[in-house]
Amino acid sequence: MTGARESLLGPSYFYHRGLIRRSKGWSPAEIREYQDARFRRLIRRYGDGITQTNDYRQHLRRYTRWNVPLLAHAVRTGGTSGQPLRFTADTFARRQKERAYLFDIWSQVGFAPYDLRVRYCGDFHDGLLRYNRLENAWMISPAATQEHELGALRRWVRTIPPFFLHIYPSSLYTFIDLVGEDLFRSLPIRGVIAASEMFPAGDQLQFEHEFGLKIAHWYGHSEYAMLAYCCRQCRGFHFYPTYGYAELLSSDVEGCRRVVASSFNRIGTQFVRYDTEDLAVDPVGSCAKDHFPRVSAIVGRSQETFIDSSGRRRSLFGYAFGDLDADAFWDQIRDLQFVQDKPGFLLLRVVPSPGAERGQIQKAFERRFPMAKLDIEYVSAIERSPSGKRRYLVDRLAGGQV
Repeated sequence: MTGARESLLGPSYFYHRGLIRRSKGWSPAEIREYQDARFRRLIRRYGDGITQTNDYRQHLRRYTRWNVPLLAHAVRTGGTSGQPLRFTADTFARRQKERAYLFDIWSQVGFAPYDLRVRYCGDFHDGLLRYNRLENAWMISPAATQEHELGALRRWVRTIPPFFLHIYPSSLYTFIDLVGEDLFRSLPIRGVIAASEMFPAGDQLQFEHEFGLKIAHWYGHSEYAMLAYCCRQCRGFHFYPTYGYAELLSSDVEGCRRVVASSFNRIGTQFVRYDTEDLAVDPVGSCAKDHFPRVSAIVGRSQETFIDSSGRRRSLFGYAFGDLDADAFWDQIRDLQFVQDKPGFLLLRVVPSPGAERGQIQKAFERRFPMAKLDIEYVSAIERSPSGKRRYLVDRLAGGQV
């Protein structure tokens, strides 16, 4: 590790790395003591009501502390359940804290800070490849992985030294398809880092068995309110007690509980008893890994894929929602939904913001989807399910209904 990269870790990283290490040896009582003190402080300040996304859209100042230049900056969520949410986050400590927890998760497959990564998960830029020297990561632009570029991709990937593959779960088999399975099996991949989405039941185990590669996987949110790692021992999800506070409340879905999160961040927007709209399954038995709160599975989050004009299946999440902060066009959109009724064709339904520049929206999405014909339909609203969720992909090829 170079001195320049090491300096990026920062004091908050080392503080949280030590806190994570200590917490893995805590008893259930010690975990409750740590969490209860911080949770009670939030309740005294903001009340004990369950909050929804609109509470933060309408009353952001109420839930935000120390929102001053340099200390905090604006960020946005991915918007896969509706309009992206804008809020504020700690400029310095948040990034360092995230690295401490993510690096801990990635260490399950042998990753050490700043080992070489190859990212195929929503990094949009000019050209096929870009190298980030400070991150020691090669970033493959999904929009550039068209048929005429695949030869160059395959030649390049043969030249790189051992690396960790960083993908979305729904992009994993797309990447294998792009480079070819035989070549993929020959690559010096040290492990797989699978971000953001949930794996369909059994897919992670099947991949690990078939390819002999371990996967580091986790569950979290762009709001930075809680984080759970997928345990390689019990295959459930363990919530880091020092990251945030997770509650599992009753739901209308038999056998499932609502996941409600409260953040322990001191600067920026504080999410308090925030209904994530995700569901979880209660744990079965025990796990000797640690005493963290845990669940057997996270449900209610879906991975979505579409078929491009060449017949390849690709991750919609990576193309539609990757690299959000770099794209100002999200301010033009209140809601969106994709519909596919034939290969290589996507209908994009958009609820535009007042005064939106439709030409900007058109260009932004055409840049992201050069491998499919894209039609945009502007609508006043997008239909949601009785639970309030709306699918961001209606797959009519698989029998989906509008």
